[in-house]
This record gives sequence, C-alpha cells and structure tokens, in this order.
Amino acid sequence: RNKSVNHTYIMKNFKSIILLLTLLAVFALTAEASTLKELFIEESGQVFPLLNRKVKMDMIDFCNEGVYKDFPNALGDGCRINKVSDNHLSINTSKNHTVELLLTQHKKDSIIVAITTVNLPAKDSRIEFFNTRWEKLDTKKFFKEPSMKNFIKIPKGDKTKKETVLNSIDFPIICYSINPAKNVINARHSLKSYMSKDDYEKIAPYLVDSLAIPIK
Repeated sequence: RNKSVNHTYIMKNFKSIILLLTLLAVFALTAEASTLKELFIEESGQVFPLLNRKVKMDMIDFCNEGVYKDFPNALGDGCRINKVSDNHLSINTSKNHTVELLLTQHKKDSIIVAITTVNLPAKDSRIEFFNTRWEKLDTKKFFKEPSMKNFIKIPKGDKTKKETVLNSIDFPIICYSINPAKNVINARHSLKSYMSKDDYEKIAPYLVDSLAIPIK
C-alpha cells in the first residue's frame, strides 16, 4: 500500500513539473516575441545609462498617444524619442548623443542592433548587437565594419593611389544609421566636419559619401 501511495505522489509531482516546464516554455516564447518598445523599457543600462526605467516608460506612453516631448535624463539634460515603431527606434539621449535601435530577425533568432552616435561636432558611431535578453553578441557575426579605405574610389585613368588619399586623413571617423525598410546599415564618413575646406576638396573627388551594408 505504501508503494502505491508513493507512486501516486510521484506521478502527481511529475505532472506538476511537466506543467511548470510547459508554462516556462510559453513564457520564454512570449518574451522572445516582445516588441522593441517593450525591449527598450527593459534595457538595463548598457545602451541607455542615463535613462531609468520610469523615464523610458513615460516616453513610450506619450509616444503611443502621438506626443513626442523632452524628458530629463540622469544629468538633467533633455532627451526625446524621434521615431518609434515595433521594430525601430531613434532617440536623442542628450544634446550630442543619438541612439538607434532595430529589432530584426537573424536565422531563427531575434536580435537588436544598437547604434550610438556622438556629434562633437563630427559624427562618430559605435555599433553593437544584442539578443532579446540584452546579452551582448559578437558584432563580427552580423556586420562587417567598413574602414576608410572602403570609401575611397579612384576614377578610371587617374594615377592617384588609395594610399595617398589615406595618408591625407588623420581621423577616419565613420557614422552609421539604420534603414529599417531594407534591413541595412548606412555608413557615412564625417571627414568634411573636421577637415579644412582646402584639405577636404583635395580628396573629395576620390571619396564615396556613403555605403549601404547589409546585416548578415
């Protein structure tokens, strides 16, 4: 009889464990299906160190009502969402900082692209990739970052060498922006922002203004 009771007890617990695991699996799937608005609110400070959860919630609530206004960041500076949808967000986190997010699909997984741009005064960007739990991923697996050499194109018949143009560039500054419709990253050089007019005009004929780079 004791064996029978123990067996019944074990079976009940086994069923409870199976039910719990099923609920956890459903919860995990639901979490993976979060919109970018929800993921923005849940971000823990890696990308938005100056924005706390309450401020982010308020920003999204107002945007949902069609109101785009300034909110104070942790330093008291104004920050404002410029664009927001279920998969794309652009926000000025301070006077000279902009962050763009893209929620996109990579094979079977959803990933977040985060581009942080500083404008002082030349625009310089950093690109990062995260999963939907905001765990950082290896950028090289998703995106091939361009070098300044990629922006140089010598016209046919011109004897100028790429190395000559490169040697004229002291700071190879590049900024990024997201094209959510095409799932590509637009890369632009910021040379004109800091070079003298004469120096820039010497190399301008050999420069491509922008590059469209697909996310792998």
